[in-house]
Amino acid sequence: MPPVPHTNDVGRALIERLEPHLPTLAAHAETHDREGSFPFASFELLREIGWLSAPIPREYGGGECSLADLVAAQMALAKVDMALAFACGMHLMSVGSERAARAWPEQLRERIFRSVVDEGALCNQVATEPELGSPQGGGRPQTALTPDGPGHWRLNGRKSFTTLAPDLTWFLTYCALEDGSGMLARVAVHRDSPGLRIEETWDVVGLRSTGSHDVWFEHVSITDDEFLVRQDPARAGQRHGDFAWFALLVSAASLGVAEAARDYTVEFVRHRRPGGAPGVIGSLPTVRAQIGEIDLRVMSARALLHETAVAWDAMDAETRPTLGPRVAAAKLHTGDTAVDIVDRCMRLAGGISLHRSQPLERYYRDVRGPLHNPPITPRGLELIASAALDPLPEITS
Repeated sequence: MPPVPHTNDVGRALIERLEPHLPTLAAHAETHDREGSFPFASFELLREIGWLSAPIPREYGGGECSLADLVAAQMALAKVDMALAFACGMHLMSVGSERAARAWPEQLRERIFRSVVDEGALCNQVATEPELGSPQGGGRPQTALTPDGPGHWRLNGRKSFTTLAPDLTWFLTYCALEDGSGMLARVAVHRDSPGLRIEETWDVVGLRSTGSHDVWFEHVSITDDEFLVRQDPARAGQRHGDFAWFALLVSAASLGVAEAARDYTVEFVRHRRPGGAPGVIGSLPTVRAQIGEIDLRVMSARALLHETAVAWDAMDAETRPTLGPRVAAAKLHTGDTAVDIVDRCMRLAGGISLHRSQPLERYYRDVRGPLHNPPITPRGLELIASAALDPLPEITS
């Protein structure tokens, strides 16, 4: 299939720098999936080609890649290693959304952005907890900051699903302020902070190499200078300007692996000839109809995903929230479509698709992961429905 269009030369150049390394990354993907280990070497390669600093503004030395370009780039990466693209997307979302929102204090933003550009630092939003689940559902986190003298705090708590944990530099941690204010906050916790401990709990069916372990904060010292944002609890569950960055980059990983499954299956049916058959199975009308259905789904998901990212890039900060329903639609449609594509590919390839020697088996497991990332289906559909139906008219008796 033709490549996804890019909006400028920056994204095209990023993909071109990636292309020579795709065979190496593909080999790493299989190994780390089997071992459930973290792909340190793959991330080092991404550092070298400027992948991690791509969203950083030029004023800090980054590439200032648009969201649309990064969606296309992440799709290309996911075609060889969805887990790598998914994990990397958490970092790209964290810094890319701040480029747009400018919500952090300038001094802290510069420190974090410069560390990404100069040192290849990785960042991620650390929010989910075993009891809380995702903060998108509201609720107050148990991870808490307690006062420890003027301008000083102590952070205690436990976070789960901390993607990139083995190589993460900045843990951008969602927590509650236990100072009587009832406020919530996000604070930037450096990996070297005494009291930060990673518990290797990630042992799952898919996306096995993302290193999404638990992290514990045990009396970690925090100062006022390390606060990224403070938030009124009435806004609990709302994301800090990263809704499109998160949803669309997760979706890019889903669609990338679905396209990899499509490419594998097309080659399979083009050459598969059962013993005694007069031709390859790609000549059978039923198989050809299924390939047509698969490509129809790829094309529709591509179009919605790319056009939504382009629209987001073109709007200013004040009008972007109006795209919320479209972003939710892109995430839900892409995720569901990607799962459907891989399922169809598994059926076409037959029993061999279950064998671990073939990539379809890994694609089948990995593509299901983003279904559980926000917005999950009920919340995404509510956002879309709310735009259509609300406010409802008042009914008078």
